[in-house]
Amino acid sequence: MNKLFLLLLISAISTSCLRNRVFIEHDYKYSLGFTDYKTYSFVECQRDTNYICEDVQQAIKQQMAARGYVFSYEKPDLFVNFFVYYDAIKYTGYDQPNINFWLNNNSDNDSYKAIRYNLKQGTLMISLIEGTTSEIVWRGYANGIFNDNSHKKSYFKNIVANIFTEYPLFATDAAWKKSKLNKTM
Repeated sequence: MNKLFLLLLISAISTSCLRNRVFIEHDYKYSLGFTDYKTYSFVECQRDTNYICEDVQQAIKQQMAARGYVFSYEKPDLFVNFFVYYDAIKYTGYDQPNINFWLNNNSDNDSYKAIRYNLKQGTLMISLIEGTTSEIVWRGYANGIFNDNSHKKSYFKNIVANIFTEYPLFATDAAWKKSKLNKTM
């Protein structure tokens, strides 16, 4: 319980450090096994006329590498897709147990509890898609990403890092042992 509290506290502090509050959340699919994924590739991102696509893709590569995932063009276990919604959107997310808790205590009684969000302008949504079934395994998102800080060089790197705090899974034990997340627990 202390480890879970510490992880939530770190996530809350890092999220609150942003000058304008950014809402971070995630959803995952109960029926797929997260331990089988070792490689990934990208779905072609939307092309924008500014730096966002490249910055986000580089930040995702760093997060995936830190978790031990290997980039692969041929038959990746996961595809990574991301999209920036510039306008406000209505989104249905899910109230679910913390992903680590669920992996250790999952049961057939777990269910998806839909939550409807009215997300304001500026949402970055990152999806991890199972390579063979094309099902979304995990989705993390940040809302309110366009603010006074969004022009700064490392801003989107920090947004992606905050989203990935919601995905505390690793492709290898070696990546887990090297991680800062492991050292805080």
